[in-house]
Amino acid sequence: MTEIDAINRMLRYIGELPIPSTVVLTSLPEGHEALQAQTILAETLREEQEEKWWFNTFDVEFVPDTTGRITLPNNLIAFESTEYFKDGGDLYEKETLSSTFTENVELTCRLEITFDNIPDVFRTYVVLVAAKHLHVYLNGDETTQRELETKINMQRIKLEKEHLKQSKFNLVRGTRLIDRGTNPTAVI
Repeated sequence: MTEIDAINRMLRYIGELPIPSTVVLTSLPEGHEALQAQTILAETLREEQEEKWWFNTFDVEFVPDTTGRITLPNNLIAFESTEYFKDGGDLYEKETLSSTFTENVELTCRLEITFDNIPDVFRTYVVLVAAKHLHVYLNGDETTQRELETKINMQRIKLEKEHLKQSKFNLVRGTRLIDRGTNPTAVI
C-alpha cells in the first residue's frame, strides 16, 4: 500500500472521491481533503510508533563527534536510559549535566520508520486509525465510526499477534514469573 492508496482509503470513509495515483499532493489546493488526510496520516504514524514495536526498537551505538558531542537523529522517538537525557538534538549525561562524551554510548532507541518501510500489518493499522481521526474531524457519521472502530480492533489483534511472534516471546523460558530455574523470593 502506497501513501496515495492509504489517503484514498481514508477519503473513502468520509465519502470523498479518490485522487488519481498520478496526482502530486503538493499540487492540490490548500484545504483539500487529501492534504488533510496526508497530515493526519503522518501524525498518526508518529503517534503509533511512540509505542515500542519489534520493527522500530534498536540498540544503537552513538559515537561522539570531534568536539565530544553526540547529536541524536531526527527520527529518534525515545530511548531507554536513566543515565542520559535529550535536550535539543544533543545527548546529555544526567549526573554531570554535560553534553561532552569521551566514549561511545549505547542506547536502546525507538526510531520513527517511514510509511513505506513499516510492516504491512502496522501500515494497515495506522491507516485505519488515521481514517478514524479524519472521519471524526470532517464527518462524524456514527455508523462509519463504529465500522472503523471494529476494523481497528481487529487489526490491533493481528498487530499484537505479529508483535509477539516477531519478539520471540516465550512464557516457558522468557519470564521470571514462570521460570522454574529460579527460586521465587517473597514479596513484602
